Amino acid sequence: MWNRLSLTLAALIGLASPAAADVFRVGEFAFQPGNAPGLYELSATMPELLASGDALGLPDGCREVGRDKTVQATLARLTVEIACAGPIAEGARIVTPWAVDGATFVSTVSGAAVRQALQPEGDAIVLPVGALQAGTRTLPEVAMEYTWQGIVHILGGWDHLAFVLCLCLLARGRFLLALVTTFTLGHSVSLALAFFDLVKLPVPPVEAVIALSIAFMAREAIRAGQGQATGARERRRQLGVVGGFGLLHGLGFATVLRELGVPASERVSGLLFFNAGVELGQLIFVGGVLGVMALAALAGQQQRVRLAALYGAGVIGCFWMIERVAGFAAATA
Repeated sequence: MWNRLSLTLAALIGLASPAAADVFRVGEFAFQPGNAPGLYELSATMPELLASGDALGLPDGCREVGRDKTVQATLARLTVEIACAGPIAEGARIVTPWAVDGATFVSTVSGAAVRQALQPEGDAIVLPVGALQAGTRTLPEVAMEYTWQGIVHILGGWDHLAFVLCLCLLARGRFLLALVTTFTLGHSVSLALAFFDLVKLPVPPVEAVIALSIAFMAREAIRAGQGQATGARERRRQLGVVGGFGLLHGLGFATVLRELGVPASERVSGLLFFNAGVELGQLIFVGGVLGVMALAALAGQQQRVRLAALYGAGVIGCFWMIERVAGFAAATA
């Protein structure tokens, strides 16, 4: 009994602490004109632990004239005011001191929003503030950006990963493939419908039900392990449930894709490659879970690890649901 409890606590820590520590650390940067000639504003959102007050590496003729920082939960938002003696030269860059694993960069200096996906250069993200003119991008450029954004989102989306974890621990072999495929079809359909505004639902209730889906699937997996949810009829029911929850998860993906501000000329290709990135990240995660369970089986601990992970996912799913419902209720009070 005590061994099971200790393993459950370990699973809770393993699921919760990465989310708090932002192991996959993503940043969002925006560069725009200020309220006077020669002034610019850089805003940066990132995990609070990374938001150091170190100086930026600015282009020649530019200096920092103000900085503000706000923190909400585990995220920090920094706003930096920059004054430049003249126009920003083509090719100018800002070197940041923040070691995020990837970032989205948006510049509106030219009047039109120019968006790029950035990867770190060494221990820093470098912002190409001198590349200010919008233009038509090639298909490989679009594919690279949105595929990367899809991978970033799924690997940083702990609620989606917790749901997929429960699927991996519910079934194996062909039935696991069927479950993951059904989930993929569900969220792909709703992602497209919501992104093109054919379906509109308020975000907070959807996020609460997504959290509930984790607890529900954890229970299903525990029951299956006890021999209480087996047989062809139960499998058909589980496929239907997973497909329905997939529709809800897709609405969450659509919210993220809309926040990227996809240009009209890239809406179809952006949707396709973002969804492809989500699927690629999902496959990476499924492979990781199956690898861990194989190692646990070699050590003779597969059942204990499985139960600990499922109880941990179920508890965290319930916690997230209560937290999201409470936040929604407080916002509407």
